[in-house]
Amino acid sequence: MSSVSKSSSSAASIAAQQAARAAAAERARKAAEAAAKKAAAEAAKKKAAEAAKRKDGFEGKHLGKLTKGLSKTKAGELSKLTNKGSVTNKDGSVTHSAEKDRKGTQLKQELTTSRNKFTGETRLKFEQTSTTGNKEIKNTIAAEKDAFGRTTSTQARETKLKSGDLTTTTSRQVDTDKYGGQKITNGKSTAVEANGVTTTNGSATTKGRYDTSQTVVEKKSEAVSGKATTTTTSKSTTGTDFALSSSKEFKDGTFTLKDSADWKKNSFNKESGKEKQWQLKEAKPDTGFTQKNSGSKLDKAQKVGDALGAAGLKKTVWEEKKWDTTGKPEENSTPQFVGSRVGTRGEGSLTVGANGVDGKFKREAVAGLYAERKGEVEGDHGKASYQAQAKLEAKATFDASGKLNANGLDLRVGAKVGVSAEASVNGKLETKPVKFAGVDLTAGVEGNAKVSAELSAEATGKAVITRNPPTAILEGKAGASAVVKAEADVKVSAGPFSVKASGYASAGAEATASGVIGYQDGKLKIGGSLGAALGVGLGGSVGVEVDVKQIGQMAKNTADINGDGKLDLRDASAAARKVVGDRAVNTVRAGVKTVASAARATVATTKKAVTVVANTARAAATTVRAAATTVSNAARSVASTVSNAASSAASAVSNAASSAASTVSNAAKTVRSWMPW
Repeated sequence: MSSVSKSSSSAASIAAQQAARAAAAERARKAAEAAAKKAAAEAAKKKAAEAAKRKDGFEGKHLGKLTKGLSKTKAGELSKLTNKGSVTNKDGSVTHSAEKDRKGTQLKQELTTSRNKFTGETRLKFEQTSTTGNKEIKNTIAAEKDAFGRTTSTQARETKLKSGDLTTTTSRQVDTDKYGGQKITNGKSTAVEANGVTTTNGSATTKGRYDTSQTVVEKKSEAVSGKATTTTTSKSTTGTDFALSSSKEFKDGTFTLKDSADWKKNSFNKESGKEKQWQLKEAKPDTGFTQKNSGSKLDKAQKVGDALGAAGLKKTVWEEKKWDTTGKPEENSTPQFVGSRVGTRGEGSLTVGANGVDGKFKREAVAGLYAERKGEVEGDHGKASYQAQAKLEAKATFDASGKLNANGLDLRVGAKVGVSAEASVNGKLETKPVKFAGVDLTAGVEGNAKVSAELSAEATGKAVITRNPPTAILEGKAGASAVVKAEADVKVSAGPFSVKASGYASAGAEATASGVIGYQDGKLKIGGSLGAALGVGLGGSVGVEVDVKQIGQMAKNTADINGDGKLDLRDASAAARKVVGDRAVNTVRAGVKTVASAARATVATTKKAVTVVANTARAAATTVRAAATTVSNAARSVASTVSNAASSAASAVSNAASSAASTVSNAAKTVRSWMPW
């Protein structure tokens, strides 16, 4: 018995030891897990703290998306650079930079990233410059992802090789648009230095979609003599170009996304210019009434005067009441008009106040022949309307404005004369409103078509003389253009959503001349340029509009459970009571009935919509026939009117053209007098 007792005692001891070891192992395991969790939490906290320091919120995942098309080596370089020291810029972007020396090659790298936390847009720009002896290679990578995940990118490489007085530059750039289309530009230029003159000759050819090819040839000569530098430039562009662009806008509760495409052919496009500047002793800003302190008393006085002027401490000493005797078509309420309109528009004022003297003066003379017709048809399910217009118009304008205060003078003058011919038609169909989620919704389609031709001559001038910073600039520009353009657009809408598509075709010619003389940034400048262009173009755009305000109202009407006109926790409480209350079964039954009713209403609405479309189509056909008749009648009326009113209109156009031609001629003489050749 004793041996059995001893054996049992020994087994119990062993079991106790094993249990103790198991308990110790479990405690050790739990301690290790706790330590690992703590380390992970600290690492996450540290990472979050580092991310918080980065105002742009740019992360590694964003880098991967923007560098998808790069080689693994280049993508790896960018990834390494994000771990280098960073600087936060004023716009919230972050810049990482590094410099190193690799066996005699100086390498500089800079990566700037940014992310819009609200829209999700991300951007990066990477620049790397390596210099080895007389050879410099610069690589640039830029990429951008918009709120819809579409990416645009640019990759460029430029190599400069200097040998004595000759510098040869070769470049290649690949631009990829949001739809994967590419533009590839290859360029080469040579710069020769001889006797203080650097002459650069270069050319670049860009090839893109649809076999487009555009070549730009440039020449630049820069001569330095003492403190004077004379620069002469010329540039010519030939070939075709195809470009895609996009824009977005949020305004008045409506979000608009627009994509555009433009095709242009430059049969002839040439620009030339000449500028001479002298490096003078940089003038110090005027410190006002006294030199005792660096803050100008005149500057402070002007700020006070601006505040007082904004508060109303000013007086209009002369004001000319705005008038308009042209009887312009948009102000004519009659459904039909055929005839001529001759008249003038104008306004002017001179205001003196604590903020200085402010004046403006405007004159416009208009003479034209017009034919207009509009109408509207309304039925049980909607309405259709149209408007047709044709016009031949001559116009001459003169516009001047100026401001004089303690800091100086800003004066701008412009004159333009033009003759234009235009024919347009507009049609619109719209259903009657249907109530949905407490909001009236409509569907419709609207279209416009226009053909126009314009011949114009224009001259502008600017004079800016300021005390701080010291500036005295006179600029002038004169030009003439002739353009023919046909354009059309259509807009389809349904409730808060609408899509608009447009297209155009154009052909035209342009000639310009400009000149400048003045002092700015410590340099005296005299220069001028001439340009001429001849080409044709095609283009189109598609835009999507979303009425965010209307959708918000619909959501509010749908989610406002307790019907108090606002969304809050009470609505959540009311919704919960509806789901878990004593009448849950009844609620489910009511829900089934509601779904059935909604299904029946949907079928009925669909049938009604088909009827509306059919009625609208018939109304549209009637409207088109009426519009065709109207345009035909209008054309005959215009021909008759032109015959009857040709004398008075020709006289008005002749006088306007003569006056404007004189203005342009004088402006051109002024511009020419500024040029030193």
